[in-house]
Order: sequence, then structure tokens, then C-alpha cells
Amino acid sequence: MHKGFLTVKDMLYKDLLPVTPDTTIGEVREKGIPNRPVVLVVEEDKLVGVLLWKDAINRRLESDVKVRQVMKRDFSSLDEEDLEREILAFLPELRYHALVCRNRQGEVLGVLSYDQVFHDLALRVCETEARINAVVETVEEAVCIVDNFDRVVIWNSRAEELYGIKAQDIVGKPINQFFSNLVVTRVNKEWEEIRALHHQPVEGTHVLINATPVRLGPKVIGGVTAERDITEIVQLNQKLTQASTQVKRLENEIHKISAGRNPFAAIKGHHKRLIELINIARKAASTNAVILLRGESGTGKELFAKAIHEASPRSDKKFSVINCAAIPPSLFESEMFGYESGAFTGADKKGKPGVFELADGGTLFMDEIGELPPDMQVKLLRVLQDGVFYRVGGATPVKVDVRIIAATNRSLEEMMANGQFREDLYYRLNVVALEIPPLRERREDIPELVYLFLQEFSQLYQKQINKLEPGVMATFLAYAWPGNIRQLKNVIERMVILTEGDTIPESAIPETLKTGSRQDQSTATVGLASVTEQTERELIIRTLKQVNGNRSEAARMLGIPRSTLYYKMHQLGIM
Repeated sequence: MHKGFLTVKDMLYKDLLPVTPDTTIGEVREKGIPNRPVVLVVEEDKLVGVLLWKDAINRRLESDVKVRQVMKRDFSSLDEEDLEREILAFLPELRYHALVCRNRQGEVLGVLSYDQVFHDLALRVCETEARINAVVETVEEAVCIVDNFDRVVIWNSRAEELYGIKAQDIVGKPINQFFSNLVVTRVNKEWEEIRALHHQPVEGTHVLINATPVRLGPKVIGGVTAERDITEIVQLNQKLTQASTQVKRLENEIHKISAGRNPFAAIKGHHKRLIELINIARKAASTNAVILLRGESGTGKELFAKAIHEASPRSDKKFSVINCAAIPPSLFESEMFGYESGAFTGADKKGKPGVFELADGGTLFMDEIGELPPDMQVKLLRVLQDGVFYRVGGATPVKVDVRIIAATNRSLEEMMANGQFREDLYYRLNVVALEIPPLRERREDIPELVYLFLQEFSQLYQKQINKLEPGVMATFLAYAWPGNIRQLKNVIERMVILTEGDTIPESAIPETLKTGSRQDQSTATVGLASVTEQTERELIIRTLKQVNGNRSEAARMLGIPRSTLYYKMHQLGIM
């Protein structure tokens, strides 16, 4: 960790040589003692004074003048405990006399003199300034440092390139003479640190900014910002958005052609875990194995179940859905297995088939399987094992051929430990288990989902919205999305309804989303910069695939020069 200000120990002069009071100045000069800033004067092993370099040399004394005539007798003593104190505390006293530091045994550890300390401090200030200049010119970010009056004290070459303002024109002047939308003045006044904030300091320039107040003890004496230029990425995103109508039309045509061959095309995203789950689901779809879909609410479990059904040999049969959490326990058995005529008061005289009977030959998706009552767990297990059940009030077994896909957002393992879920049913359901990741763990898929829902609701509400202000996407990427894809879809629908014109503004973002994204920013495991790079990489790869690797055509579709495409491919490791 970086230490505080310089201490007495850091500045203590230790290269000491004692002389007697009767030593002449000529003898001092002959011994080369004046090369030292201070000399001890000792008589009978007792320290009686100190001879300062300026007194021995600057006064042009005669050689026969004795040390006792010019030495300082009014020196002060410091204890060994004072070594850790800041040197600034002793500067006023040093102006009048030297300070001698001794240990508990009375031995001299070193001496401080005003000239020596001033010289060393000035040297260290120069060294520190040189190091700071080297650091700010080494980093890739544009660095700006202001004092407590918001005057610019450091402006590196990256800042010159980014804003077109020379250091000689801005250093020493208030920064608000050049910019109106400032973050560095906020950290200076409010003492707050900022990390990875999307910021637009001037029109046409977008940056990711880190800002920290400069503290000296309990006081803030300025602020420092480091800004990474993301203008090209934002502009690329805007150009891609403007071209989205044509691209989406092509994607719709491709989807129509490929939908029959690839039922999983409806599951959007390119996250590694999502692709792995789709591959497993595709293999399991061709069998009759029971599949258990796990994941938080809103992650798309029903979408997975429907895709598995459509990819299975049962695709021409019925896909039935039952939500186990939405049926009262008293009606559960009759809903699941149906009932015979006169089975209970109010029952249909003709009887009624249940969802299992209606799903015969097809697929039954049992959502929220963890909410299944204990007595129904036993009967479901029998159906899974034997394919046979009885209607309520019936004595004749009903045989069915139903493929089960179950889903839950609860921990079935904890429920088993608490006696709420049968262990034998758990293992029967857990033949092929798929854990669908929450949206916060696949943030690079957010831009694709946003533009998908944006197009969907624009068409639904007959609007021509095809752009987002940069801060909208930045907020989406920073937010944790506890409601996952379902919540994202609802938010996009609301924003489309409230937006006038072709661009969704930052003002349309729900306040709860803004607050949540600020809270999530400090704990997000995926930085905004890495998400942006991953998104950019995926967009370029997909475009290259669409044009069969033709880089010139890909650059045209992306709306960027071919040279920029080559640079981005090299930067992102796309071969």
C-alpha cells in the first residue's frame, strides 16, 4: 500500500562526522567536511553544538576562525519515537535551529537542518513529478488532474488526442472553461469515487471514466480522472442499429427457412453455457428421457421445453403445459388425471379427461414441479414408471404415452432434505438436468435480446424505433436483472410505448432500473468494457458468417471502413 507523507526517519541525515570546538575552519575545509550539510561539535564526548554547511562556507570565514565561534548551540533534541512523525510538523522549528535525534541510550541517530531538509524535499518533489508524468504518459487512458479550485494541473498526451486541446492551452486554467458536463469536479466536491461510468463530456465523444478525489489527510485537494475512448464502439453500435431493419428482414427470412430444421433458433444468445445447454437439449430431444429444466424465474425454461418438443419425434403431437403452482391442491388430482361421472359434487356428468390424457402421444411440460403436493408426487412417480393412472372416482387404469419435461426454480435437494420432495421422484425426474443461466451471468447476450424485443414491440405498436441512446445500453449492461429475460422484455415494451421518435432516450429508463444499475455497478463481475468487447466480437463474427467471410462486404454491412474492420479483428483476436 502507498505510504503517507515523508517522516523524520525518511529525511534524517546520518553521515555525521564530529569535530571539537577548537577545530579551525581551515581544518574543516581540509577534511572535506563542508560537503556534508551538518557537522557535530563534540567536547569531552558531549554534544555541544552543530556546525551548518552554510555557516562554514557561505560566510567566507578566515581559516583560523574556530568552530566554537560559528557553531549553533541552540539545537533541539528529538526522541527515537519522533522518527515516525511527518517531517512537515518540524519545518517551522527547523527554520531557527537544527534538530538532533537520539535513541534511549543518548546516541545520536542523525540530524535535521533546514537547508538539508529543504534540499531533499525539493529533490523528492522533482522525482515524484517525474514519476507521475511517466505514469500518466504510460497508461492508455486520457488522464486529467485538477486542484481544489478545479484548475488543470496535469493533462496527458492521450487527453490531447481525445479532445484536441494542447496541455499548454489548458494547464493552469479552470477546466469548466473548456467543458460543461464534468465528472472530475463532482468527485472534487462530493468526495465520491466513480468506476466504469459511461460519460459524454462533449458532443460526439463517448468515454468510460474512472474518477477519484485527491486526498491530503482529511482534506480533498483535487480530483483525477482516467477516460477510455469508446466513441468508435458507440458509433459502430449506432450504425448497426440504423442498418438493423435490413439485417432483421434477412434474419426473419433465414428464420423462416431454418425454423423447421432448427427449433432451438428461437432461443437467442451466444453465451458459451447457453450454447452447451442447447447442444445437450438437442441430443436429449430425440429420446423419450425425462428432462428437468432448472433456473431462476424468467430465464426461458418454457422456451427450452417447447424447442425440445419441436426437435423430438413427437413434434407433430400436442405440447401441453401445466403450472403446478397455479392449481389449488384440492383440484390437483382431477386436473392432472381427470375424473369419472359423479366422482364428486359439481363434477361434469360426462366426466372429464385430465392433462395427462389430453397429452397422450405428445409432451407435457410441468412447470414449477417443486410445488407438487406430496400425495401427487407419489401418483406422478407411478405414471413415470408404468405409464398408467386412474381417473378420480374411476377403477379402470388409463395407459398413456407422455414425454415429461419438468421445470423448477427451487432447490429440490434442499426440499428432499426437509422432507418436502420425494427422493425417488427426484431421481426419476433428474435423468437429464439443464441449468439455464440467469441473464446477469450472460450479459454479452443483452444487446442482442434488446434489439430483438425492440423490433418486436416497434412492429406491435406500429412505431419506427431502431436506436437507443448510449446510456440506455450502458444501464442495461450494469443492471443485475433479477427477473431475467421476462423482466428485460417487459422493460423494453414499456420504453417503446413511452418513446416518441426513432430513438429510445435515457429518460425513458425506469427509475428502479437506474438505481439498481448504480448499486450493481460496484459488485458486477463483468466489467462494461469487457462486455462491450465481447458484444462487438460476436457482431463481427456473425456478420462475417452471413457474407461467407467477405471482409469488404462485412465492413459495408457494419457501416465502417475496411481498415477499421481489419484493426478490430486483430484487436479482438478474430482470425
